[in-house]
Amino acid sequence: MQLKYEITPREHLEMIRAVYSSSGTRAIRVCLGLLGLSLGLLSFRYMDHSLSVVIIAIFAAFTAVQFVLPFMIHRKTYYRNPRLFGIRTVTFDDEGVKSDSEIGHTEKPWSTFERFKETKNLFLSFQTKDAISIVPKRAFPTQEAITEFRSVLASKIGHR
Repeated sequence: MQLKYEITPREHLEMIRAVYSSSGTRAIRVCLGLLGLSLGLLSFRYMDHSLSVVIIAIFAAFTAVQFVLPFMIHRKTYYRNPRLFGIRTVTFDDEGVKSDSEIGHTEKPWSTFERFKETKNLFLSFQTKDAISIVPKRAFPTQEAITEFRSVLASKIGHR
C-alpha cells in the first residue's frame, strides 16, 4: 500500500492532544488545579492574604497550562520544522514502512514500532514515547483501505 500526503497543522495538533494530553491525565490535572484553587480561596479567609494570593495564582496558572500546553508544543514544533511535515510518499509492506520526502529516505521494519493508536482523523505509530509517525486517514482512497490499514497495524504492531 502506498500513500502520498503531507501533515497539516490541524493533524499535528490532533497528534499532540492525543499523545501529550490524554483525557484521563488531563482531567486529573485540571481537578487537582481546581482543588488547589478552592483551597487557596478557602485559605484567603483564614490565612494571611498575601500567601493565599500566591497559592491561588500558582494553582490558576497550573490549571490554565493544561489547556494551553498542547497549543504551545504544537506551535513550537510544527512551525519551526516545516520540512518534517511536508509531502511524503509512504509505502507499507510486509517488511515495514518506507518513506521518501524532501529531507530523505527512511526504512523502518515493523519490529521497531512499539504500538499504535487511532484517533478520529489519524493513525499514530510509536517507535518510542516521543518518536511518532502520523498517517492521516484522508490519505486513503476509500474506507475499505482505512479498514485494511487498521488490520495491518493490528497484526504487525498491535496496541500493546
